[in-house]
Amino acid sequence: MNDGSVNPNRSPREEVFFLDLPVAMESLETGRLALLSYLEPFALEARLINRVEVVLEELVSNVVRHAKDANNLAIEAERTGSAVLLAVEDDGPAFNPLSMPEPPSFTAIEDAMLGGQGIPLIRRLSQSVRYERRETRNRIVALITG
Repeated sequence: MNDGSVNPNRSPREEVFFLDLPVAMESLETGRLALLSYLEPFALEARLINRVEVVLEELVSNVVRHAKDANNLAIEAERTGSAVLLAVEDDGPAFNPLSMPEPPSFTAIEDAMLGGQGIPLIRRLSQSVRYERRETRNRIVALITG
């Protein structure tokens, strides 16, 4: 694991972005800023960048808040035409958040349940989302379009 900087073997100008971080809330901002720096030269639409930021925030904050015994998380991204393929991995116990039932819908704010809205939001903002278990790591991959 490195100190949170972009992998020295890959520059921000290469096609794939990779960042290895500790499981800590500070990693959200570190990852967000590094990812925005990587995406900047591509001059993507503001709407796409906003979606990438929201999906990244939801995925990383889910790891930080819920991945018990996880110590490391990694962010990968790749621009594919006018879309961004975003992946977040962690080294916690196997858990597929996409298999969880969606929270009940509500019509009044007083009826809304706290929590559980992140994965449905990721699904709405992404063209596709999938979970993979790779050896000892959880991996969520989202294809985000503008």
